[in-house]
Amino acid sequence: MRALRLLPALFLTAALHGPTSAASLPDQHYGPDAAQAADVYLPAGAPDAAPILVVVHGGSWKNGDKAAPEVVQNKLAYWLPKGFVVVSVNTRLLPQARPEAQAEDLGRALAWIRQRAGQWHADPDRLVVMGHSSGGHLLALLAADESMRQRTGAQAWLASVILDGAGFDLLDVMPRPHAPFYDEAFGAAPEQWAAASPAAQLRGPQPPALFVCSTLRPDPCRRSQRYADQLKAQGGQAELVGVARNHAQINADVGADNDETRAISAFIDARLGR
Repeated sequence: MRALRLLPALFLTAALHGPTSAASLPDQHYGPDAAQAADVYLPAGAPDAAPILVVVHGGSWKNGDKAAPEVVQNKLAYWLPKGFVVVSVNTRLLPQARPEAQAEDLGRALAWIRQRAGQWHADPDRLVVMGHSSGGHLLALLAADESMRQRTGAQAWLASVILDGAGFDLLDVMPRPHAPFYDEAFGAAPEQWAAASPAAQLRGPQPPALFVCSTLRPDPCRRSQRYADQLKAQGGQAELVGVARNHAQINADVGADNDETRAISAFIDARLGR
């Protein structure tokens, strides 16, 4: 069993070769629970004021892990050589923590990252957060809920990248046909839906956001575009890129040589003023 647990770490070690393998700091805890942990990857020879890319995995609010190859492998290979510090975050999951509590974990993680950025020769004001699927929902919820950000100490970040996100407007999603795991995550009561719905919490401008959505199904881009329009109506900036990849590929392929990576990289670089 121990050997099986080591396989993802060995896989990533092999993937991080040459100049990108300067240092990794696994299982850094930002909270008292064992699940409240992050892996920090440092680029080789990074100058001071390195930008930070924070990665939030998906998994239907109940699965997934910060070290899974599909979560970090290609992203590390692409952004470490560009001088980014990459931080991959775990939160508590169902049934231990409802999605709102998971989003609060993300807020605490971002506050912790800002506090420690100087130790990594990184600039906390050059921080971009990328979330896939349910991780994109947590990112959107935290961005929308000002009181949650205040409770957790999460200051505004530079930009959000949401990869085939889900659950932006739960008061619209839940009464319609949906995957059974939505009921497990959000319950049956409209007040529960509202509490976990980014659209219901949305107040004022948000960090500029890029929504990457799958064109292989009708709902992802429609729902992403609708929420992007809501962000813009609140005075924010939002862009949408549709790609002909399935839900899992949209995450795993970020960092590989493709148009999706180029669009995301251009968005991030524009926010950084590169």
